[in-house]
Amino acid sequence: MIELTQRSKPYQIALPYGLAVTVKPLTTAGMAAAQAAARRAVEAIERQAREHTEAGVPLDGLPYLSDEGERDGFYQAQLIRELAVRHITSWTGVELTGGPAPPTPENIAAVMELYPVGERFFQEFTLRQVLLNAAKNGCMDAPRSASAFFDRPA
Repeated sequence: MIELTQRSKPYQIALPYGLAVTVKPLTTAGMAAAQAAARRAVEAIERQAREHTEAGVPLDGLPYLSDEGERDGFYQAQLIRELAVRHITSWTGVELTGGPAPPTPENIAAVMELYPVGERFFQEFTLRQVLLNAAKNGCMDAPRSASAFFDRPA
């Protein structure tokens, strides 16, 4: 069962490895901003790769985005990172040099790179909103995962 009341206050999400994050509620504006930032990150890498290739410089250190699957994976990772950095306000279970790690943008990005932490964060953080939207729209066949909703053709 899902509670259809829209969240308006920060709440906690349990993640793998005993991590827990407190997040601000997801809004349409928050999702749009994260998607735009993820698209810009993909475009910047593609631009750098093109410039390197044109200049005859090796692509060392740049993600390989020529393959559609690799490009989609990089975009998804950037989207997860952007959502996390923009919405995580605190956490427990993350340590750095023997003590609690502060939830800085750099630390949040590093934690989201860990599989399956980033993937679970995305699923838990967005699935509720997807189900709420589906219920509000009277959709009887809601997607089974947030990824299915965001990856479907427009």
